[in-house]
Amino acid sequence: MKKEAIKGLAKLGLLIAMTMIAVGTPAKAQSLEYKITANIPFDFTVADKKFQAGEYSLGRSQPSSGDTLVRISSKDGHANINRWTIPVERLTSNDKATLIFHRYGNKYFLFQVWPAGASTGRLLPKSRAERDAERQAHDTMIGMATKAPEAESVTIVANLP
Repeated sequence: MKKEAIKGLAKLGLLIAMTMIAVGTPAKAQSLEYKITANIPFDFTVADKKFQAGEYSLGRSQPSSGDTLVRISSKDGHANINRWTIPVERLTSNDKATLIFHRYGNKYFLFQVWPAGASTGRLLPKSRAERDAERQAHDTMIGMATKAPEAESVTIVANLP
């Protein structure tokens, strides 16, 4: 009877361990632990720093840190920046990683980063340059006696490297 109880506990422990592994594995793909890459077809700005169109990688600033500090780097490594982000939630997730930009006229600003399969993304706070572009767009529309439009959202689908 004692041996049966020990076998039952061993099976239960193994089941718990397997469940924890199965539940924990998808969480890695839903974070920025693994860098995502994207070919961005337009010049854009992050935190008042301008970037040329091209291929970029986005991921954690430090491999062992969380997703709060994101590093954006050009493929050649010459253009990069670390940026504090804020977590944002949505009810559904996309199969592909995405980058969302705000567009004001011909100026683009990185707004959000969404890892593949994630319901939690990272929001980049508006920079001074984005607030200025937003204000300029608003002032232009007031001069035309029309309602100022919201920032247009532009989504780029990214890939895992």
